[in-house]
Amino acid sequence: MAILVINHGANWTKDLYQATFDRVIPDRTNPPAGLISHVGAPGDGGGWQVIDVWESEEAFRRFMEESVKPAAQELGAPPFDSKVVEVYNSLIP
Repeated sequence: MAILVINHGANWTKDLYQATFDRVIPDRTNPPAGLISHVGAPGDGGGWQVIDVWESEEAFRRFMEESVKPAAQELGAPPFDSKVVEVYNSLIP
């Protein structure tokens, strides 16, 4: 079952997001297994947010643990919050 993931880092910046993204997905033609869509944008009231759709929560958690968290730690990034909800409907043309 697909999930929607909303990540928000109150103290993240566009540059920090981009540096992390470049480390964890160096080749945009080869996205992580299970990723359906990815969007990064400024957060309401500051910070940075990332909104993803994943094939499963297991695929999302694996990517976070194996790729995102280690890269963020190497970059000295502050923590961020993640909210996971089940997708009811989607349209990806």
